[in-house]
Amino acid sequence: MRKGAGKDDLTTISGSEVLPSIDGDELEPRFRAVTGGGERRGIRLERIYWDSLGRMSEAGGISIGDLVYHMAAEMPESGNLASLLRVLSFKWALSRLDAVEDVASLTNLNAILQASPTPAVVLTRERGVKLFNDAFLKMLRHRLPLIDDVQQTARTLRFSIDTQVEEVLSVLSANRGRTLNTGFKIGLGLQALTGQINLALAPTHEAPMLIGYISAY
Repeated sequence: MRKGAGKDDLTTISGSEVLPSIDGDELEPRFRAVTGGGERRGIRLERIYWDSLGRMSEAGGISIGDLVYHMAAEMPESGNLASLLRVLSFKWALSRLDAVEDVASLTNLNAILQASPTPAVVLTRERGVKLFNDAFLKMLRHRLPLIDDVQQTARTLRFSIDTQVEEVLSVLSANRGRTLNTGFKIGLGLQALTGQINLALAPTHEAPMLIGYISAY
């Protein structure tokens, strides 16, 4: 933990795993008075839980005070309201995370790729071809006729783009919603195929990857 660390600072553990750094003041409970259902309550919670309750109330279209009022009404007499709100906010965050990870899974990314009528691939940070669609295989069969097993070859061929992958990831991360067009080259023995590819950040949580739609070859 480093006091004063920014919210995007990360601490590396177990090689590739990262954890966010925590500011010292984030550990201090903050007192707030909220009103809901005609009742006023004073509650002390850490900042992250107030942030979570704010998101919950916004998503539900109610005030934080009303949210607290409804939860307090369901709490057993021996319960602790602050503890209840902490558990509630964490469970809500986990449910949202599960939903996002389901949508941003490699399985769903592959479905997006297969839905494209044009040749498309997913590239890893190491410039490897992670996924490809049927249109990509058809392109290879047509333009690289010496291939015997086109599906197996697609996983091992040399695929490169004219712009460094790290640079593309950096540019697109800084310009969300944008795409980048660059040249590509596929090499297989003495055969080669070149063209243009439109790149975007791949919608996946697995690792930073690029989804590319081949526009000309």
